Amino acid sequence: MLGARSRPTSPTYARAVSGTDREARRTGARRAIDPPVPTQSTTPCDEASRAERDGKIDEARDELEKRDAETPLPAPDPDDKNFRRKKTWWHQHLEPEERRRVIAELGIKRESHWAFRFSVMMSLSIVVAVMGLAANSAAVVIGAMLLAPLMQPVLAAAACIAMALFRKSLQQVGFVFAATIGGVALSYVLARLFVTGDLPQEVLSRTAPDIRDLVVALGAGAAGAYATVRRDVSSSLPGVAVAVALVPPLGAVGVALEAGQNTLARGALLLYTTNLAAIVLAASIVFVVTGFVPPRRLATTFRRTALVSALVFAIVVAIAVPLYQASRTAVDNTDRQLQAREIVDGWLGAVTTTRAPSIQFNGMNIVVDVRSFESPPDQTPLVEQLRLRFGLDVLLEWTRLEQAVVPTTVVVTDEDRLRTQIKTIVDTWLQSGEFDGIRRLDLFTFSDDLVRVDASGVGDAPSVADLTELIADELDRSLEVQLTWLRRENVSAAIPEPTPDEEHQTLPTASTRSPSASSPTRFASASSALPTPRARSPRSRSGHTSATARTAPRRSLASSTWRAPRRRSSSVAHAATSTNWST
Repeated sequence: MLGARSRPTSPTYARAVSGTDREARRTGARRAIDPPVPTQSTTPCDEASRAERDGKIDEARDELEKRDAETPLPAPDPDDKNFRRKKTWWHQHLEPEERRRVIAELGIKRESHWAFRFSVMMSLSIVVAVMGLAANSAAVVIGAMLLAPLMQPVLAAAACIAMALFRKSLQQVGFVFAATIGGVALSYVLARLFVTGDLPQEVLSRTAPDIRDLVVALGAGAAGAYATVRRDVSSSLPGVAVAVALVPPLGAVGVALEAGQNTLARGALLLYTTNLAAIVLAASIVFVVTGFVPPRRLATTFRRTALVSALVFAIVVAIAVPLYQASRTAVDNTDRQLQAREIVDGWLGAVTTTRAPSIQFNGMNIVVDVRSFESPPDQTPLVEQLRLRFGLDVLLEWTRLEQAVVPTTVVVTDEDRLRTQIKTIVDTWLQSGEFDGIRRLDLFTFSDDLVRVDASGVGDAPSVADLTELIADELDRSLEVQLTWLRRENVSAAIPEPTPDEEHQTLPTASTRSPSASSPTRFASASSALPTPRARSPRSRSGHTSATARTAPRRSLASSTWRAPRRRSSSVAHAATSTNWST
């Protein structure tokens, strides 16, 4: 390493420390340390020698910066304007290691194959952006924002301007310009292949920038530069990429050009240029304030950096003027639309319209378009109010619509017509012949030349063969018929049963009979004179009375009396049986 040096106190040394001769000092120290480098590679270990040499250069540079920080400087010369050692409140300090990290992340010192990787990622982001615009999908467009690598050379150009590396900054601007041309060309080709019809809303929303887009770009550029310098907030970089949105405007330019909408393409290109200029201006200021530029270098290059920054600022102002005018025009149009809408709604009153009235300001005219099923009211109040408010001529376009009732036509197929005819034949067949009670058609289906009939009635089912013949005669075709017949029967109720009072009045007791030989006969005749009681009919599970034989109640021979069951009301029940026939 370097030996101890005497500390000169001449003004020349002070100027060297201040930055004028500092590079010469470092160059001399580097020449004293570095061994001579051969002009041609004569040994196989040139790479190792070069790496060793670079390591020694870095060590010497760190040692010089350390000594400059530890060595107290002489009092400044009041006459020397280049001496700027006083620390300002707006300039922060950044460690050399952090500065080298930022330079590496921004790609100011290009690595091998950087251009290929950048081109691949830029092409992929353009593809995703155009597909998202064509599908009118905001989520896909946001994905294209995150994939785009265009933010790196833009921030690198701002860092080079802050460091007064103007040749490097021009190189970064050239990369951005080439990426812009390639992105527009690729988006044009993709739009010709995949975009059809009207332009999607995602494209139209990027063709009319205003002053708000400029403010967003300034904020995003400042945030991107700060997140790059400060590693602890580097997680905010994806949000910065989404906020600034460089790639979607490029895709919108290509899509609009392919659709022949040159005005919309110029609007999207204006949005893209606004984002670029605002990011470069805001990022260059943040790189200076955060200490990315060393203090001594800033003191020597401040004038040149300020001059270039002023040029970028002038570009931003030139872009801001039309954006501000567009914003003011949009605000004025919105206010005029609201005022005109209020007047038109008041004029219409209770008139029902099929849609909201359309109001357009075309030069010196106000065009009001109304569609309704009713006749227009007197337009004189509307014309006077609009002319008094805006001082423009009024053109009213009233479109009266007529309500028409369109008759509904039901298309009857041949199968439906055949099904109707067969059902009519089945109804006629079911009610033909002699039968008691009624016959009812419960279910009728017809499909694939198969007629299925579910019917019910009292007595036997009608002949299925008659139905088959009837269908064959009427329709002149043979069909298969399946009949499910539910047979119903009328069941008579039991004879009314006597009450207990009637029982005691009619039957004789055992004490009145004489013990003669004819007593049994008299008891039998008395018993036969009475109506035969019947036992209680058991109930079936379905709730109907079952048609079963009646059994007489038991009589008590000991007392020569019998107990009659309780009287039941007469009722009629049905016993149903089911039978299936098919022919």
